[in-house]
Amino acid sequence: MIKYCFILSGLLLLFSGSGMAQLADTNAIKALYDRSLDFSEERLDSLQTNAGLIEKASEELHFPKGLILATRLKGLVEEYSGNYEDAIAYYLKTLDDARAGGLIEYEIAALSDLAITYSSVKQYEKALDVYRQSLELSKKRKEVSSLISGMGNLGAIYNLLNHTDSAQQVLEEALRLSKEYNSTETLSTIYNNLGNVFFKKHEYKKALEYFNLSRAMHQHPNAVAVLWTDYLNIGDVYLEMGQLDSARFYIESSLKLAKDLNSRSKEASSYALLAKLYERLGQYKKAYQYQQQWYQLDTALVNHSSAAAIAELQERYNAKDREKQNQLLQAAVEREQLQNRNLTTLIFAALIVLILISASLLIYRNSNRELKRVNTIISRQKEALSKLNEEKNSLISIVSHDLSAPFSSIHMWARLLDSEILDPQRQKAAEKIRQAAESGEKLIRHILEVERIGTGTAKLELEDTHLTAYLNHLVEQYQPVAEEKNIRLEGPDSRQPVYLMTDQAILKRIVENLLSNAIKFSPAHKLVQVQVQESSETVDILVSDQGPGIPLEDRDRLFTKYGQLSARPTNGEASTGLGLAIVKRLVQELN
Repeated sequence: MIKYCFILSGLLLLFSGSGMAQLADTNAIKALYDRSLDFSEERLDSLQTNAGLIEKASEELHFPKGLILATRLKGLVEEYSGNYEDAIAYYLKTLDDARAGGLIEYEIAALSDLAITYSSVKQYEKALDVYRQSLELSKKRKEVSSLISGMGNLGAIYNLLNHTDSAQQVLEEALRLSKEYNSTETLSTIYNNLGNVFFKKHEYKKALEYFNLSRAMHQHPNAVAVLWTDYLNIGDVYLEMGQLDSARFYIESSLKLAKDLNSRSKEASSYALLAKLYERLGQYKKAYQYQQQWYQLDTALVNHSSAAAIAELQERYNAKDREKQNQLLQAAVEREQLQNRNLTTLIFAALIVLILISASLLIYRNSNRELKRVNTIISRQKEALSKLNEEKNSLISIVSHDLSAPFSSIHMWARLLDSEILDPQRQKAAEKIRQAAESGEKLIRHILEVERIGTGTAKLELEDTHLTAYLNHLVEQYQPVAEEKNIRLEGPDSRQPVYLMTDQAILKRIVENLLSNAIKFSPAHKLVQVQVQESSETVDILVSDQGPGIPLEDRDRLFTKYGQLSARPTNGEASTGLGLAIVKRLVQELN
């Protein structure tokens, strides 16, 4: 439950007026806006009041830049309140007004706000795309402070997407620039996000070092919101290090700060980590209570309907932007048509003898124009398909989020029942509940895995592996499952060692899927074998069983997602049709 910090971009504003009175008024607007940017969640009322004052004064002064500032502050109010749909609507309007006025510094700030909000609703790919746009604009302007804040935020998103090496590289460059230019405004956020990188890499001492550096910068009354992040992150590190007393102190401290701030999102994150802590302590009932408190808050903050509404807002903005582009394109086409008509008239008057050539040229030009039109339609269809694919992935993430919590709760209650003294019939029922919950969790993991594998983002960790010994180790883990069905399970002959340079984690997932299938589709008293055959250039791993085999008509669907074949498991086991699709992608990943 490590929390990331994002840097809110400020606007460097230059105001000018026709007279001394207006100059003073616009400077007052700027000063009030700058003070408002420093407000955190505990000062929402003041932030909303200031947004209204800036809007009213800007309307009286006919000052469009001030209206943009007021819109942005309204977005911050909604974001801090957890109303992400309304926040994105305000930020999109800020972005639209900034682009219409050619105000690049406002555009950078609006893009940064949008990306932070997309991160809050777990749309990390969309946040990454928006941050990249913001960073490109900062590079063009050569504005160091915006560049540092943009790199700090980009590093956080890379880490959320598990691109830890990219995250570390970007954040270390941001840290270098901060120290070179003595820019301390964003230093604590960079420390925090570097701590998150090392946390994901399981380098907990290094992570704790950076989190403590961040905490040291927040020991003042106006830093309660960011101090909550420090406490939560330090508590999570201690939890992973097994220092549970220290973990409890910091996590409970984070919950107190969240309640003081009256922040539902922060309170939800603290409850989630408390559930994890008490599960480690073996106090499952208390862990379940905290998990329920987390689930109620977290589901209320981010659910399918709000995600759909956010996507609709984004599409409305994109449609509006496309309409403007189409208008510009239409104007250009009309100018081109006018030029072509004038040119045709001139050619006809001066070169009457070339009428046939001109006619041929016109036919060619029309054909070329039609070809361009068709290409444009194809390009737009590709963009639409890409967006539909993104929405599908977002829907899968949201559904898995909503389904995983009930299955976790069922699983936790089943474990709690295991600890009670029950008669054999009730014990068997509790075991069936646990198995059903595990099957549900496994199905969700399979669905996510089959969508995620093969993107090319995973980094292979190759090592020289004693293949026959490693396969025998995997076979031993499946012996209890085979024995339940009276199936004999044999591993490869380890007397002739075979070595293979491979990624052991990926190889394990491949073999486990194949072994699970072989046992699932084999009748009792049959043999399942794992063998290794080595040639001069290749090593073949063979998993064979004595089941019904695969009919010829089923083989085209063998490695497709959700491809249910005619053969059924011999003991009524669940089959999702995802296993071999995962195996195929994993094998391709290993080349």
